[in-house]
Amino acid sequence: MAKFSKRQIMILLVAVIAVLFGVYEIFFGGQSGKSSSKAQSNPVEINTLVSGISGNLLKNTPIGIDAYLIGRAEEKWEADPFLQRALYAELMAKENEGSGAAEEKSAVKIVYSGYIDAGKTKMAIINGVEYRAGEKLEIEGYVLKRITPSRILVLNKNTGSETEIPIQE
Repeated sequence: MAKFSKRQIMILLVAVIAVLFGVYEIFFGGQSGKSSSKAQSNPVEINTLVSGISGNLLKNTPIGIDAYLIGRAEEKWEADPFLQRALYAELMAKENEGSGAAEEKSAVKIVYSGYIDAGKTKMAIINGVEYRAGEKLEIEGYVLKRITPSRILVLNKNTGSETEIPIQE
């Protein structure tokens, strides 16, 4: 039999102690006559805990800058700080100036640039703005009919025609 080093002996000793403790807990740790679940709690204790926590929450209402920040965050934003529609419109105007042939083919430029799937809600980013299926586009007379990750279906109410537009990444 090979001779064990001090490190190996200590590891074996700790393992044996852990196994013995586990056996003791399984067979001798439970109290006789009571259920084996040690995590039983009294409903009165739970109610006092809940009332204590809610009392502390009510006592610690935000004041000063905290109250101001919370109030501002809950307000409806006048303009989304992350969406700069004017810059996007300028970019699209410059792009349309350079493509005279494409402009004759389609008078309206619709760019499907993003897809958002948040559970039951599916959204498409068209010309920098988020839309759900069935919503009217900012472009007059157009309605978003269907959204898929790879393409959208847009209905032109004026002509009744439907156009599939692939995503442009």
